[in-house]
Amino acid sequence: MATTDVVVQKALYFGIVPILLIFLMFMFIQKFGSSLKERLISAFWNRAMVKYHTAMRDIKKIHFHSMNYHKSADLYLRNRGLLRILEIGAGSGANFEFFPPNSKLTVVEPNAFFEPLFYKRQSKSDIKMEKFILTNAEDMKEVEDNSMDVVVSTLVLCSVRNVKQTLKEVHRVLAPGGKFYYWEHVHDVPGTWLHFLQNLLTYTIWDLCFGCHLNRNIDHLVAEDKTLFSHIDQKRFDIPLKKSLVWKLVRVHVMGVATK
Repeated sequence: MATTDVVVQKALYFGIVPILLIFLMFMFIQKFGSSLKERLISAFWNRAMVKYHTAMRDIKKIHFHSMNYHKSADLYLRNRGLLRILEIGAGSGANFEFFPPNSKLTVVEPNAFFEPLFYKRQSKSDIKMEKFILTNAEDMKEVEDNSMDVVVSTLVLCSVRNVKQTLKEVHRVLAPGGKFYYWEHVHDVPGTWLHFLQNLLTYTIWDLCFGCHLNRNIDHLVAEDKTLFSHIDQKRFDIPLKKSLVWKLVRVHVMGVATK
C-alpha cells in the first residue's frame, strides 16, 4: 500500500470517525437526552433524599407545623378542618408526613418518572389526591385561580426555568390569605469559596447534568416583587449534612412562609 494511501486512511480515521461519533451522540441526546436525564434524576434523588429527609425531618416538622392551624378559604373545607394543598415538584412524595391529615392534594410535577414513586408513597398515607398534573411550575394553567390554601415547594425553585414566573403562578393559584411554604438551597454569600464554586459548577456542568442552579438567591427573589406577598417570614440556615460533597455544595438553605 502506498504511503499516500496510508496517510489518507489515517486522516479519515482520526478525522471523520470522531466527527461521526460526535454527530451520533448529538442525535442520541436530541432524541433521548431529556427523558434519560429525567430518569437518572428521579433514580438519584429517590435514593439521595432518604438520607436527606432523615437528617432534615425534625427541622421540616417545625417549618410545616403552622400549616396545621391555617384555615381554608373554602367554607366547606374550613368547617371540616381540611386544606387544599398544591405541591410543585413533589418528587416521590417525601413531604406527605408534614401535611395535615386528610389534606386534599394537587401535585404539579414535570418529571414523569417520579409519578409511580409518588403514588406508591401516597397509597400508604392519609393524604387525599385530587390531581397529579405533569407540567412545569411556570405554567400551571390546569390549576384554577385562588383555589389553593397552601402551596409547597421544597428543593424545586433551583430547577425551574423561570423563578419569577413560577412565583407569579404560585400567587395566582393561592386563595387570598393563602400560604406559600418554601424550602430551598441558595447561593452562599459573596467572597466565600462556596459562592465561587457554586457559580463555577452552575455555569459548566451542574445544570446540564442535574437541571439545577446552585447559585440562585431564592430568598431575594421571593421578596423582590412586593405585589406578590403581603408578609414574608424567612431565614437562612446550614443543613446538618457535611460528609458528602453534594450536600456541601447546597449547605446553605432558606426556609420561609409567604402570605398572599
